[in-house]
Amino acid sequence: MASITVDGVTVTKGDRRILDGIDLFVADGELLAVIGRSGCGKTSLLRAVAGLDQVTAGDVLLGGDVVTKETPAQRRLAMVFQDSVLYPFLTVRGNVSFPLEMQHRPADEVALRVAAEGRAMGIEELFEAKPSQLSAGHRQLVQVARAMVRAPRALLLDEPLAMVDAKARAAMRAELRTVQQGYGVTSLYVTNDPVEAMAMGDRVAVMSHGRVIQLDSPTAVYAAPRTIEVAEVTGDITLLTAEVTADPPGFWLVCGGLRLRAWPAELAGLVGGTVVVGIRPEGVVLGASDTDAATTAGTVTRVGTAGSHDLVTIDASGCQLQARTRPGAVRPGERVAVAVRRHVVFHPVTGERIGATDA
Repeated sequence: MASITVDGVTVTKGDRRILDGIDLFVADGELLAVIGRSGCGKTSLLRAVAGLDQVTAGDVLLGGDVVTKETPAQRRLAMVFQDSVLYPFLTVRGNVSFPLEMQHRPADEVALRVAAEGRAMGIEELFEAKPSQLSAGHRQLVQVARAMVRAPRALLLDEPLAMVDAKARAAMRAELRTVQQGYGVTSLYVTNDPVEAMAMGDRVAVMSHGRVIQLDSPTAVYAAPRTIEVAEVTGDITLLTAEVTADPPGFWLVCGGLRLRAWPAELAGLVGGTVVVGIRPEGVVLGASDTDAATTAGTVTRVGTAGSHDLVTIDASGCQLQARTRPGAVRPGERVAVAVRRHVVFHPVTGERIGATDA
């Protein structure tokens, strides 16, 4: 297995920059999840690393060796796509063994390696089935088995679970992560699903307009997004406009009857103006003590069930907030005390984070 280095890579199509001087390092054995809005360049990044798209400037390195001029075959990478690219006329066994047969490997070696991949992916019982007889989840496992049977230097995954139904997706995430860690294969994992990115990645890279705008641990990206765009693409968040007032040594951020304490010194230049406040559902607590500085009264306007929890919308003194509660904890129309324990402050013009503050 090998590390992946993307060193100042630019990819252009016509007069448009698809990738704009990207710098990225994926350590040997690491899974880096890449997320961003549609059209931000995620898939183009994979294609540049794989050698499928020509790099206009910069270099791609595998294990420290420059491979920019090498063909996809010479790079010995494996890709898994969101759409099934299995051969419909071959069985599962035939699909998994195909790359080895193309390399003219000895039959006994092919049989042993295919059997090993079948056991690793839990698809042995499906070996005689055709792709049309498989579920979307099983087709993706077969794709991964076919990719890994070649012993690639790294694995590139382009939204591999996009076609898998929601019920099976969590199990498939766990299965893929277990396989990736078991093999220790360096992986770039592109997804539009923030839950998937947070669950799968050792680190998360957020892309926008062909650039990486934040690269950090899943916890850091979620709790302290660098921009409003990062906040929006990495999970549920409520964005409010709040007036900044000074109350040395800190500040108050006022939205209707909701008052949030904040400390970043940069807010001094915005007193009398407004900022954007981002509040994750985890930062909102219902039924909190009235002595809490960021507590106000609110009315539950909507309750959405999400399996293990409810996603509750509250009208809190004219501000719409969301909170996660245990199922059935509150009902629409109910009056509740609402406390904001955690929030992030963004500049109203640049959209960049000013500070992350506990209320």
